[in-house]
Amino acid sequence: MESSFLTWTLSLLFLVLISCGTYFISKKINFPYTVLLVIIWIILIPLSNLEIFSFIDDFRLTPEVLFFVFLPILLFESAYNMNYRQVMKNWKSITSLAVFWLLISAWIIAIALYYIFPLVGLEIPFIVCLLFWSLISATDPVAVLSLFKTVWAPRRLTLIFEWESLFNDGTSLALFLVILWIIFEWTISWSSLFSWVGSFFSMLFWWIIFWVITWIIFSKMIWKITNNEAIEITFTMVLAHLTFILSEVITHHLHIPISWVISTTIAGMIIWNYGRYKISPKVEEYMEKFWWFFAFLANSLVFILMWLILSYVNIDFTQFIIPIFIVIFVVMIARAISIYFPIWIINFFKMEEHIPSSWQHLLSWWSLRWALAMMMVLMIPGPGDTNYDKILKFQETVGWDYSFSIKDFILVITIWSIMFTLLIKATTIAWFMRKMKIDKLHELEQFEYEEWKIMAFLKIIEKLNNSFEKSYLTKKEYDKLKTKYEEKLKEAIKELKELLESQKENAIVLVKKAVSLHSLWIEKQHLKDLFHHNEIDEKNFKYILRKINRQIERLESGSEQLSKVKDIIYKDYDIFEKMLLKFDYEVESDVNIYIRNRTRVVITRKVIKELTELRNIDFGFDKSLFDETIELYTKFNKIALNKKDELREKNSELIENLESELHNKSLLKLEEKVINDLHDREIITPKLYIKFSEEIEGEMYKRVKA
Repeated sequence: MESSFLTWTLSLLFLVLISCGTYFISKKINFPYTVLLVIIWIILIPLSNLEIFSFIDDFRLTPEVLFFVFLPILLFESAYNMNYRQVMKNWKSITSLAVFWLLISAWIIAIALYYIFPLVGLEIPFIVCLLFWSLISATDPVAVLSLFKTVWAPRRLTLIFEWESLFNDGTSLALFLVILWIIFEWTISWSSLFSWVGSFFSMLFWWIIFWVITWIIFSKMIWKITNNEAIEITFTMVLAHLTFILSEVITHHLHIPISWVISTTIAGMIIWNYGRYKISPKVEEYMEKFWWFFAFLANSLVFILMWLILSYVNIDFTQFIIPIFIVIFVVMIARAISIYFPIWIINFFKMEEHIPSSWQHLLSWWSLRWALAMMMVLMIPGPGDTNYDKILKFQETVGWDYSFSIKDFILVITIWSIMFTLLIKATTIAWFMRKMKIDKLHELEQFEYEEWKIMAFLKIIEKLNNSFEKSYLTKKEYDKLKTKYEEKLKEAIKELKELLESQKENAIVLVKKAVSLHSLWIEKQHLKDLFHHNEIDEKNFKYILRKINRQIERLESGSEQLSKVKDIIYKDYDIFEKMLLKFDYEVESDVNIYIRNRTRVVITRKVIKELTELRNIDFGFDKSLFDETIELYTKFNKIALNKKDELREKNSELIENLESELHNKSLLKLEEKVINDLHDREIITPKLYIKFSEEIEGEMYKRVKA
């Protein structure tokens, strides 16, 4: 079939359909999605040789498509949910793994391959071995994240894995470009050596300046866009690609080297850590789904297209079997050295929280590679590409007389190295984590698990009682189900008691921490309810939500809950949040202060009420452990109530108008809910529903502007 735009489109749609089907099957049989795609690839290659299916490989993975379309999506999505504050707490281990010891592993791999390859009849120049190392060191954070979502990986381990992978990518790409430049020039002098080294470190340095500029522009622009899902989500897509492209433009035209990988990663981190307080709250849920979908699509297409490249590489793979095994073995040894040694230093000198040996084994064994490594292979010029003449000149200079080119050689050993990580490492990760007990719940998680089981069983029993009273259940059915769940409740209480007994001295601390976290989750939930009912505006909602999230982070990291409102507001700001406040500074008005304190009165009252109810439940531990938290929230409630009353007395007319406005907005929200319910039940026609919705929305915006 002749290639055309039609067959190109048909190929793309066919591959998307294959990806969806493969993902569906992987979920059904509980098998790693990326590994199943390898099996699909084995089927697709011979299938594409048939005339009727010849269109399959018409949509090809070019360096431009991979570089400017897919890679920004993959990098941005992988960085989107990363917590900057948690990264800073582990920066020593992340930096040592991603930069310093990565450089040491470079020489291990390059030197080992340079001296071992001749033993199997391959005379590979040292600079080519170094080029291969630079690209094979790029671990894949997207694959790591997608597989970690399927297993119970500890949060800190996930964070170290992801950020080590991301900064590995930035360092590897910078080194790859420098080494490729050396191959192009192939004239070594002291001045050129210093220039190459300077380019590498400059590429890693300039992204800091680029980060600050991007952050400032974003923080000002996104604030102007509110309550518009399509615009805000589109803005993040533009930010991801524009950051990537601008880094490329600045590097090539202004001659200021910037790491494109790190720049895009930082853009994703800005969105999550700082931009999410500017993005409309109702957009957040769409944002995560949007980025998950596009990352899934990009991931799948890159994966399949990468393997289809092999269908038009004219190489006899059998002659590379031994070199491939050598490469896999050497890379594994270098990876182990670059993990165990730096972490041993960090643990020995107590530079950070201790990293368990089981985590080190996992970090060493499980280093998946593919998307960025393949992108770098495709950046090596081939026939018809720019700078291909320089590659030919280099091959001639070093006496490369093989039937295959340097690019083909690196492509083959890279693809089969990737294949090994996917078929062997990816499929063993769940077993490995269970064997090393890495997926085991820690004490707080175990406590929360048992606690929520008890609450769930209590709710079920309450529901059964209501159903029986309304004659929805017969006496026999009721007795059978109630007995079943009462037994489950007793078992859950017993397990919780056993957990606390096993903790001994830490039991009280564990319970208090769990109660404090539970209180903050109640705060967060009721704060969102108030926002959804229009009883607090967006700006003040984000202000309070930020403080609640900071408290949750403090408790999860082992710190105590702050007991002063002013500390909760100011103490935990980091340097970038302080800059953010400087740029968005507005003089505090009595209206905003009143709304915040009014909101705090409501949510603290809800916390006190729910904690008091929980206190009456038999959880198997001393009920008085709730009292300290109840007392703290009673204090918060009193402070907020006094401030609220003080402002009401000071600005009685203004506050009365505000209260009237808030109640009107709340009633409009109730009206909207009633209309939605009528439409869902098909009581009103779509035409009437649209008319009602437009009237309600117009009234809401009119009141907001007023």
